[in-house]
Parts: sequence; structure tokens; C-alpha cells
Amino acid sequence: MNKKLMKTMFGILFAVVSVALTTGLFQWEFFRSLELKAYDAMLTARGVREHTSNVVIIKIDEFTMKELDYPIPRDKYGTLLAILAQSGAKAVGVDDLFPTVKQDSVSLAQNEQFLLFHNYAPNVYHAIGPFIPLDDNPGEPRHTDREAYATLHPHSIPANGRRLNFPQATYIDERPFDSLASLAAGVGHVLLSPDPIDGIIRAVPFFVEFSGDYYPTFGAALAFAAAGVDLSTVTVEETETGMTVHAPVGASGRTLEIPLTTEGDLEIDYVGGNDNFTQVSLQDVLDAFVRQDAAFLAKFKDAVVIIGPTARSIGDHNATPIADISPNCFVHANVYDQIMMGRYITHAPAGTQLLVLMVLALIVSIAAILLKLRWSVPIGVVLTAGYLWFAFSTFTNTGEVYTLIEPLFALFFCYASAMSYTAATEGRQKAMIKGMFEKYVDRAVVQQIIDNPSLVKLGGEEREITTVFADIEGFTSMAEKMGPQNTVGMLNSYLTEMTSIMIEEYGTIDKYIGDAIMAFWGAPLEDKDHAYHACAAAIKMQRKLTALHTKWIHYGRPVVNQRIGINTGKAVVGNMGAEARLNYTAIGDAVNLASRLEGVNKEYGTRLLMSDNTYRQVHDRVLSREMDLVVVVGKTEPVRIYELIALADEVQTDATKKFLEYYHNGLEAYKKRAWRSAVDQFNQALSIRKDDIVSNLYIQRSMLFVDNPPPEDWNGVFVMTKK
Repeated sequence: MNKKLMKTMFGILFAVVSVALTTGLFQWEFFRSLELKAYDAMLTARGVREHTSNVVIIKIDEFTMKELDYPIPRDKYGTLLAILAQSGAKAVGVDDLFPTVKQDSVSLAQNEQFLLFHNYAPNVYHAIGPFIPLDDNPGEPRHTDREAYATLHPHSIPANGRRLNFPQATYIDERPFDSLASLAAGVGHVLLSPDPIDGIIRAVPFFVEFSGDYYPTFGAALAFAAAGVDLSTVTVEETETGMTVHAPVGASGRTLEIPLTTEGDLEIDYVGGNDNFTQVSLQDVLDAFVRQDAAFLAKFKDAVVIIGPTARSIGDHNATPIADISPNCFVHANVYDQIMMGRYITHAPAGTQLLVLMVLALIVSIAAILLKLRWSVPIGVVLTAGYLWFAFSTFTNTGEVYTLIEPLFALFFCYASAMSYTAATEGRQKAMIKGMFEKYVDRAVVQQIIDNPSLVKLGGEEREITTVFADIEGFTSMAEKMGPQNTVGMLNSYLTEMTSIMIEEYGTIDKYIGDAIMAFWGAPLEDKDHAYHACAAAIKMQRKLTALHTKWIHYGRPVVNQRIGINTGKAVVGNMGAEARLNYTAIGDAVNLASRLEGVNKEYGTRLLMSDNTYRQVHDRVLSREMDLVVVVGKTEPVRIYELIALADEVQTDATKKFLEYYHNGLEAYKKRAWRSAVDQFNQALSIRKDDIVSNLYIQRSMLFVDNPPPEDWNGVFVMTKK
């Protein structure tokens, strides 16, 4: 069989198995919980959706409880309802419960005033709390609370003998007392449906059946009232995906079409944060009425008002996708809003989701097997990101939900399977390459060759790199005195420690030239901070050498110094040499300049010199001083050079700070041809560091220029005559 065809067949197999495995996993509660959390995150990421502007929440908050206590005195409640009616509220929903009053004179008087004022508010809807027992014995007969039935029946939607899959209440646990119910414009149940997996409110039972009648959820009751729906005309139709509620809107000819799940739930399309609804404290409404604050009371004109507890101590709270804890009155407000806006959550058909998932899995699996890593990974990332964008935009624009986590698992399984297959079939080739190259090139180079075998050829590419040359000062004469065996031992110790530091700072060792080391940063792996890493390595190398001196002195070995040159620039980097023997190296003028700067240290008595090219990239992160503008041997263009002293975040002594201040002042005077001022400043610097060769050098030049000033076009260039 053709090799490519065989790989394709394996790709198809991996895709089918991955989709089947994922589908099975997401039958488990843990994985379903991940999907729910992803949905919540998507809802939050969408932000605030378009919503109505006429909802006002009157809060029974801590301030109100402090002023009025809780339960709110009924005469105050009656006053509130009368105020709202007088202010022109379209409908008022009271998400609070009013049991039969106690038989004492105060309670009876308050109750009478409550009912009196309620008469002035004909558009008030009250909450009922149905009791839904666990259906452990579905065949057991249930007794009807005849008193509750007689009181609530006028506010119900007749089932007309048809039984649908809505929760069935044995009795109404909480309801307005009879006299109050007769004054109500309607009722709505406040039963919520916490998700059994995590307890978050994502849906509400749209209807609750009690004694053959249907009672809408509280927010829906308010929406029907605001839209002018006659409850007797509301019908429910069973569909392939669940149910649809048909609610004709008065004589307009328009009908509200409300999709429900197969369990009869309305999935809530939350507006956004609770602060998107206008909110006022109940006590503030009463105070505004006393003040006759017309501007404040005007906000209730044509508004749908929901009165409900928000104080934590009352306990009428639940978790929602947009808040860890939220008053339940906001759930009812969101239900009202989405019905009025026609915004509903639906789910993509299972067949459609399976088809999309299968196509994505096939593409990822086959691409991972047939294509190189640099192509298969971007394809997988683009497909994953594209699907997530499609799912998010579809939800944002239409409310249709596609699964988010399940496809990610399927694509991961596909890719992992395909890569495992590829590793098993191509591992032998990679092992051969690794065995050939890891003995004489850095591990990073080996890995890059494994990932891209085409690198194993003559030639290279142009890269910006930072090159470092390090050399032991006076090594030849020292070696003659020590003898071959001691020299090799000391040299191995030195090279081992310096190499370790370079590699730790992301460098690539190019070669060892006797006692010298050449390394570069920025290749083969890209490093945007290569100049800084090279400087950090150089500073650590000098300090490590100082630490080695203690050990060498103990064994009778001489103390040595090293000189380091650093330059940043363009170079050709790659495998170069003969077909039979390649070396991963860098060549170019930028590399040569680093080598020259290592030697320039001799002229200035310094240990670490870097070029202006390197300085420009690290000047704000290192401590340095400008040395000179020189033309190195073999070059014609001047190069400004700097001594690298330390990293900027390292603490410096006051003496060092003062020395650098005098030195830089002297150099500035020197550049301005203020020779005597320059001499004074450099002498001040020498008073702190008596052995500073550079300060002495500038004093000699300045004294020379006092009597023999340079020409007017002098630019301060010093031409080197030694390497």
C-alpha cells in the first residue's frame, strides 16, 4: 500500500476513535461540568447584550432592613404599591411572600391598611412557592390543596386535560393569603432549577403544574402582563428539540415564541451584570415620596418593577453564570427581559455538532501525520481558534450554543495519537541524527537539526547575533612555566566553568582556540535578548574566574586574568565546512570585531569591552563607561567602545559611583575640548582609583592638546596599531 495512503487511513482511524472516546467521556459528570464552566465563561466574555430599559429593581437591602426591619411592615408595603401605581408603573412584581397575618391588633391593622392601599394598585403580581416532591413513587396518588386551588385558579393557564413534562406541585407551600390573591393581577412561581452538577442557576421551569393548571415563572408572568398576553390563549407545543410556548400578544397578531428544553425549562440568556438593571432601595422610594421628589419617582413611569430581597441576611440568593452569589430577583428580571427582547438560548442539533467535530478531527489527524510539525501545529491552532471563534460568534449573534470543551478534547486526542504514531515510525531517524551530532555540537543545535533535518547541509542564514571572545591573558608564557600536564588540568578547569556559564545564559559554544573561547547568542534558537544575555554571561565569567583563584592558589597554580570582547551585529550562521565534516559556526565582520575588542583590552587595562552596537541594546540594563572612539586593526571605520562593569540592578559602592561621575565629567570635557577641566576631573577619578589606565591616558592626551590642539574637524578617533 502507498505510504501516504496508509498514513491517511491511520489518520481517519485516529479521528474516529478520538471522537468516540470524547463522546463517551463527556457522559461523565466531571467532563460535563467542564462544558458548563466553558459556557459560563463564554456568557461572561460576551459582555452586556441588548436589553430593555424599563426594568427597575426595588431592593429590600440592608439599609431598608435597618430602617423598617424584616419582614417589611405591611402598611409600608401597601404605601409602596400605591406610590408605584400613582407613578405610572406598568406592572409590579412582588418577589416576597405574604402568609396569613397573626391575630393581634397591630398586625391586623397593618394588614387592613396593606389591602386598602393595594386596591389602588391593580397591576401587582405576587410570587408563589410550589412544593415539588421527589418523584420516587410516580404511581402514588397526590392530594390537592383545594383552598390553594380555589384561590390561585383564576390566575392560571388551563392545561385542558393535556399533560406535559413540567414539574408537578403537590401543594403551594407559599402563596398570598386569600384576600390578597383576589386583589392580585396575577401570580408567578419562583421555583428555580439549580444545575445538579454545580448548583448554578442557568434555567428556570417555565411552568409548574398544580391541580391541572399551569403557572408561569415569575419573570414570564411579568412579561405576559407587559406584552398584553391573555393567559387563556397561551398554548404549548412539543417539538423535536423540546417544547415551544405560543403566547399571542393581544390583538396585534404577533405571537411570542418561547423555546424550552425537553424538561420544560427556559434557559436564561443573562443580560450581563446585575448593575445593568436600574436599582433603588425600598426605603429610598418611601423617602422620595415624602419629599415629593418628582424626578426620582419619574423612573417608575411605564416601568416593570420587581420588588425583592437583596440583603445577604435574608438568604434569597443563588449562584449564576455571571456572579458567585446573586439575589434571585435578578434571575426573574433576566427572564422578563429575554422574553421581551426575544433572546433565547438554543443548542445546535447533536447531528450537526457531531459532523463538525468529525470534520475538524479528520483535518487535524491527517495533517499531523502527513505534514511536518511546523505546518501541522499551526493548522491545529488555526482550526481550534477558528472553531472557538465560530462558536462564540454564533452564540453572541443567535444564542445558539455549540460545545466548547468536547471538541478541544477530541482534537487533542487526535493530535496526540497522530504524533505518537509519527514518533514511533520516525524515531529511528531522529535517534541516528542525535547520535551523530550531540557529541560535538550544543544540544539546542541537535534538537533543531532533529526538528528540521534540512539544516544538515553546507551554508547558513544571516542573523543578528552577539559574539563573545574570551582569552586568558599571558597564557603562552604561563604554560611554559607550568609544564604540559598542569597546563591541561588548569585549562580544562577554566574552560569547563566558563562554558557552563555561557550555556546557562543561552549561549552557543562555537569553538575553543587553545585557551580562547568563541561563543555567540541569538542562534540557532532565536533570542531577542541576546545582547543582554551575552553581557550577563561575561560578567559572571569574570566573577567565576576570581572565585577559581582561591582554589588554584591552594594547588599552587598561578592567578590568571581573562579579557573578553563583545559585539552585536549581522553574521552568517549555520553548518559550514566540508560535506564530510560540518561545524555549526558564525562568520562575518561582526564576529571579527568581537575578536579585535578582546585584544583592545590590553591597551586600556580593562577586562570587558563591548562595542557601541551592543551598548545600544543593553545600556539601560548594565553599568558601563564609555572608553574611546577607535579604529581597530583591520578596519577603517571608527567604533565607540565601552567597558562593561556590572548589571544595572546590582548594588554599587559609593566609591564606584563617585569614580564614574568624575570619569564621565572628564570625558565630556575632553569631547568639548576643555582640556584643563578634563585633566581636573580625571585626576579626581584617579584619587579614587589610582591604577585606572584610561584616566591616565586621557590626562596625557589632554595635556598634549593644551599646547597642540587637534584640528577643527577632529572627532576624537584613536587608531589602534596592535591587535
